[in-house]
Amino acid sequence: MRTSVQSNFQAIPARPSNLRQANARGLLQLLRAHHPCSKADLVRHSGLSAPTVSAGIAHLEALGLVDQIGEGKSNGGRPPGMLRFNATHGYMASADIGGTRLRMMLANLDGTVMARWSVLLGVKQKTPEAVCFLIAEGLATMCKQSSVALDKVLHLVAGAPGVTNVTEGVVLSAPNLVGWRNVALRSLLEFETGISCSIENDTNLAAMGEHWQGVAQGVDDFIFIAMGTGVGAGVFLKGQIYYGAQWSAGEIGYFGISGRERAAMHTDETGQLEQAIGGLGIEKEWQQVLLRPGSRAQSDLAGLRATQIFDLAKEGDGRAVGVLRHVARIVANMITDISLLLNVDMVILGGGVGTHPSLCRETDNLLQRNEFARPVLRSSGLGTEAQLLGAIALGLRQVEAKLIP
Repeated sequence: MRTSVQSNFQAIPARPSNLRQANARGLLQLLRAHHPCSKADLVRHSGLSAPTVSAGIAHLEALGLVDQIGEGKSNGGRPPGMLRFNATHGYMASADIGGTRLRMMLANLDGTVMARWSVLLGVKQKTPEAVCFLIAEGLATMCKQSSVALDKVLHLVAGAPGVTNVTEGVVLSAPNLVGWRNVALRSLLEFETGISCSIENDTNLAAMGEHWQGVAQGVDDFIFIAMGTGVGAGVFLKGQIYYGAQWSAGEIGYFGISGRERAAMHTDETGQLEQAIGGLGIEKEWQQVLLRPGSRAQSDLAGLRATQIFDLAKEGDGRAVGVLRHVARIVANMITDISLLLNVDMVILGGGVGTHPSLCRETDNLLQRNEFARPVLRSSGLGTEAQLLGAIALGLRQVEAKLIP
């Protein structure tokens, strides 16, 4: 899977000491967007002179960022030499730290995925130190699988399921993990791996992934709602993530539920909405339904997971249909409230629970009753890889400025 690179490079006057670097960065952006191409193509795209382009390409070649790949088609004269961005100059790694599983991905500088790795998290493997050790192990495994030297991994982006101070690289709270409060995750990871790292909220990364390669391509105002073990949202406004004043924008798991008394919120506890429509909340609702008078006693149904309950609803089980509609009403009310505040173009449902077709369909039916505050509702196009691909996209932007000293 390869990224689509857009470039808005313009030749802007710079001080002589910075001119070569500025031109080289611009040419690299153009080459990534249009490769393979010739120097003449780059002259046309950039507006720079032919000698300036030649000098810039020579500099990029010396850095190992450009490859000569032979001659192109002739238009009557000498065939032009063709250039290609060297996407194997370096690699990006991403990690998605979930409540039950750690997932990782390795990609080259074009965004082409080279390797994947995942592991279930045991009870003793959910501490910050244990997770960092596993990330280092996963990184080494992926590099070995893809024959990539570890020192060619230029950056790692990790997503955490909680409130995250992106600037400091600190996870302020993650109630679905153990001992995650004011965790300096970036420092821990850089110490464990020896690689520069960035830290993000996992749902924000999923939103970035959908904007990069998913259903939100070309949409600059949308909300990504993740429903799985936890419930959260990535708020994407005017082409970028909105974090809020204290990094908690999108923590919708703490929304209240209509008809229920609102308790005080605490960072080490899950919120009321998450307790109701997170995976465990849906399963708890199902178990209560099975205990109601008149319900047939079927012990084999008591242990169904949330998605299995929705599967049963699709088969026509009345009790499961009731649970599905109960969850869909809460989700539709939540989306309506968000839409009244932010008026976004699209809402994307993601996560293992959120992407279930029956939930998406039932929720959309409820939203269609609205005359306004009715955004386009979509299911995630990337599934469980949304966070990982968003992390790769973020990492590519982070490292791009560092490719040319």
